[in-house]
Amino acid sequence: MKKSPKSYLFSNVPNEGRSDNPKLLRITITPTHTKVDFGYSTFKSIYTNGGWIQISPETYILSLGNKQKFKLINTKGISLSPNKHYFESLRDWQYYSLYFEAIPFEDGQYNIIEPEFMGDKEELEAVNHVSGGNFDFYNIEIEVRKGMQIM
Repeated sequence: MKKSPKSYLFSNVPNEGRSDNPKLLRITITPTHTKVDFGYSTFKSIYTNGGWIQISPETYILSLGNKQKFKLINTKGISLSPNKHYFESLRDWQYYSLYFEAIPFEDGQYNIIEPEFMGDKEELEAVNHVSGGNFDFYNIEIEVRKGMQIM
């Protein structure tokens, strides 16, 4: 595993999400953590007030190369389930960040996986209607040469 004393920003990272909402915006790799930024809109919500979002505290990054898991260590702008971030309208945006253990600073492919949703039946139906299931992103491709040094 290569360690870099610097931090690097990757934007427009190729990936395959289950839907276009949330949208993966950028990834920052630092010596201490990996930060993944997302944008979420309520425009397609089935709720008149825009509904809510949350993330499982068991969410992780999976390296496709060696199957290593990198745990979620912090969040900003999104609630950890069972708590929820509630919206006020069908025109809201929420930008949020997930902080994981540091992934290696090298070329690789990764998945971000939210373990199986464990809410009640009504919540499960709402999640599947709006997003098609859990928060998952596949085949996230990190190419070191495309990173921008930021620190």
